[in-house]
Amino acid sequence: MTTTYHIADIRNVALAGHGASGKTSLADALLFAAGAVARKGSVDDGTSTLDSDDEEKKRHFTIDCHLGHLAWDGRQIHLIDSPGYPDFIGNALSALAAVENVVLAVSGPAGIEVNTRRLFNEARKMGLGRFIAVTKMDAENVDYRADLEAIRETFGPSCVPFNVPIGQGATFSSVVDVLQSHNEDPAECPLPPTEAYQMLVEQIVESDEALMNRYLEGDSIGVEELRKAAHDAIAAGKLVPVLCVCTKKDLGVKELLDLIAVCGLSPEDVHRYGVRGEDGEAGEEEEIHPVEDGTLVAQVFKTANDQFMGKLSFLRLLSGRITPDTTLVNLRSGKSTKAGHVYVLQGKTQEEVSEAIAGDIVAIAKFDDLHVSDTVSNVGGNTTVARLQAAPIHFPSPMVPRAVVPKAREDEAKISAGLAKIADEDPTFTIRRDAQTHELVISGMSDLHLDVIQQRLKNRYKLEMSTHVPHVPYLETISAPAEADHRHKKQTGGRGQFAEVHLRVKPVERGQGFTFTDAVKGGVIPNQYIPAVEKGVRERLEKGILSGNHVVDVEVEVYFGKDHPVDSSEQAFKTAADHAFRKAFEKAHPVLLEPIVSVEVTAPASYFGDLSADMSTRRGHITGMDSLPGNIQSVQAVVPLAEMLSYASTLKSMTSGQGSFTMEMQGYEPVPPNVQQQIVDRYQKSRTGVEEE
Repeated sequence: MTTTYHIADIRNVALAGHGASGKTSLADALLFAAGAVARKGSVDDGTSTLDSDDEEKKRHFTIDCHLGHLAWDGRQIHLIDSPGYPDFIGNALSALAAVENVVLAVSGPAGIEVNTRRLFNEARKMGLGRFIAVTKMDAENVDYRADLEAIRETFGPSCVPFNVPIGQGATFSSVVDVLQSHNEDPAECPLPPTEAYQMLVEQIVESDEALMNRYLEGDSIGVEELRKAAHDAIAAGKLVPVLCVCTKKDLGVKELLDLIAVCGLSPEDVHRYGVRGEDGEAGEEEEIHPVEDGTLVAQVFKTANDQFMGKLSFLRLLSGRITPDTTLVNLRSGKSTKAGHVYVLQGKTQEEVSEAIAGDIVAIAKFDDLHVSDTVSNVGGNTTVARLQAAPIHFPSPMVPRAVVPKAREDEAKISAGLAKIADEDPTFTIRRDAQTHELVISGMSDLHLDVIQQRLKNRYKLEMSTHVPHVPYLETISAPAEADHRHKKQTGGRGQFAEVHLRVKPVERGQGFTFTDAVKGGVIPNQYIPAVEKGVRERLEKGILSGNHVVDVEVEVYFGKDHPVDSSEQAFKTAADHAFRKAFEKAHPVLLEPIVSVEVTAPASYFGDLSADMSTRRGHITGMDSLPGNIQSVQAVVPLAEMLSYASTLKSMTSGQGSFTMEMQGYEPVPPNVQQQIVDRYQKSRTGVEEE
């Protein structure tokens, strides 16, 4: 398949919106209407062209973003169907990063939902052309006029109807093109075409001063002239077409394709920027111009591990062209490989192409070094043109941590490797080994997100695990100086064990760590045993005393001791030092330190009182607040990490799924005495085998 089109003919379109709003059904309908597939797939029947993953078929919702392509009216249209639930927002953001247009599906019966708002705003910030499709127009309880009013109230007056329905619900039978047929008002239309036409034309001419003057003077403006002006207004972010569709009856589907072909944005209409730097250092921001014959600049927006083809990397070509013979260079690592095979995808079916040009979306196989956001070029070495890298794709940080416990202990290494492969595909899923608690901790966007990860691990690699809330990495320290000694004496019939160690301890500044001082005089502890004293203390620092957590920020001085010419040994001095340090630590007013995080919570302003009250119950302190567009409130606070481990589910419940939060480590602070006692008691019970109540 050789390219027979040019950049101006390309339309890249993401289908986005809240879960169950009909995005995937719309994608199936668009592919079928254009003749790109032989039969229309069905989400309900598990035959969707795009929802090809077994887990998606079982759950009946999209988890990853999936690609399709079609030709319509001389345009080459690349479709990306994206997940709708906030749990899988990473894949939706990946899709937006690869396109110039987004069609936001709004369910006619359900109206505007939380993720639709978020993705609309993301698309606006990215300068994408936005279209709204009111779906499921044949469903019960559809009120088109109410839906349109809600859309305009939520997203602004730039949202105007390009078609209106004839009938709604069970009586929905057709759509009227507002620009083409606006002289009559069928009684079955919930919004008269003449009224819709006035809304539409006024919004179009508002962004074109010459047209505005003609309109005000009463001149007639032709349909094609209005369509051209509509394209320019969409590109300027001043017009958002609203259309109604019914995928079951295939109504409004071709009209949507027509509008995308005529008014949709090409890669030449959206400005994309990168950074040019020398020797790996970032330099000046520079626009990446979409030209067919320039240096190749392509960005990885998604990766996937295919059972038969290995690792697939999905590329959005920003400039230049690619063929199977092109040598691809990863600008992050400098590694290179031949493209080998270049594919376009129709769901899970790969179709090989002989070339692709700037604006195209393709996949290549087996370049294992590529990760999401990487920039690929066809020029390597130290040549400056090779240093133009696309701006990174930004993803939210995963906020729900869980500790992993393998069902079979011998599977631990395999589980870690399998999860690492899944993390490579999903930028909102991370895996790490906690150096302090030694737990393998995975983090995702929600419990549902992590449940899907767990199921994929089982399906792909036949590995099973359970999870629990991870242990909080507390630290232990002291708040006053103290001293203590310990004599270790043991006689077992043969050679015995003897060592006596006297220690002083004192606190040091937070973050200074551990300092060991040898203040022994007169050789009362022979020099060869001093390292053993330090080792005994260090080992106890690692094990902890109060709660089994690391001891930090303490200075230990050994100043006196005794040895025995026969029974003393390194092991004896290690043991004596361990006990002496424990005694001194317990006298030095020990303190438990807990990790503190800075948190920013964003939700509709109506929930502010609930959010504030909840933060107080979590021992949090509100440090600031901001009012954001759309009647959204942002609350900043500092909170102990221990109080935030299950916050995601609480916030979801408290805000009906409309809240989100970010969190980052700020430091450590002392635990309140009553809370410290509870933690110490739990630890002591676990040590003695007593069950918690």
